[in-house]
Amino acid sequence: MAGIAIVTGASSGMGAEFCRSLDWEGLECIWLVARRADRLDETAFSLESPSRIIPLDLSTHEGVDALLAMVEEEKPDIRYLVNCAGLGRFGKTWEVSAEDTRSMVGLNVSALVDITRGCIPYMRSGASIIEVCSASAYMPLAELNVYSASKAFVKAFCDGLRQELDGTGIAVLEVSPGWVGTEFISLSQASDAVPEKVFKHTVTPERVVEDAMRDLHRGRKRSVCGPYNRLQVFMCRHMPSVASRVWRKSLR
Repeated sequence: MAGIAIVTGASSGMGAEFCRSLDWEGLECIWLVARRADRLDETAFSLESPSRIIPLDLSTHEGVDALLAMVEEEKPDIRYLVNCAGLGRFGKTWEVSAEDTRSMVGLNVSALVDITRGCIPYMRSGASIIEVCSASAYMPLAELNVYSASKAFVKAFCDGLRQELDGTGIAVLEVSPGWVGTEFISLSQASDAVPEKVFKHTVTPERVVEDAMRDLHRGRKRSVCGPYNRLQVFMCRHMPSVASRVWRKSLR
């Protein structure tokens, strides 16, 4: 397969794992996008495919504009776009700092939309868009309110985008895992306000990506990793009051 992949959040966790999975796709190049150049070096070193290190802060308009300027200038054949960059912060809505709140909305929502719309003109039939969402998209979560709301936006965006791209041959996959063993949890656990039991049912980034790529190649619309997370999503959709009580209890 010719063409390139663009992976945001490629410095660690699921983003880095998506890069390693795409390493088997026979691409001309994988663009690795994230803030930390040194960590991008580590991801690139683990790949056989040619890669391009692009250190940008996508929570800022300047970072997103710089990436899209590169795309517009080079007009690559984009076979995979993986929007994996994301940010979450625990705490009541008014307790999370204004800076963190703006960064969450900027990275989880604005950057994802801008990058997706900027890349679609350079995609053709057979290409794939993978938007990393979250099981939290299916229910408002106290103390994770802005994050879960931003992921609810991503879910709705995927559903609408899939309709808009119907007939083009471009696939849109929503990846909605529960807790994944990444730096997100490490940062969250640094706060004494977050009980450790909240993160009891975690899955590995490798498992999430393996399931996502399998679901993508099977033509599915979304990928939810693991039976516990699938049950969680089912409860959020069909028994929201029960799911809400379970979540609030886990915070005590």
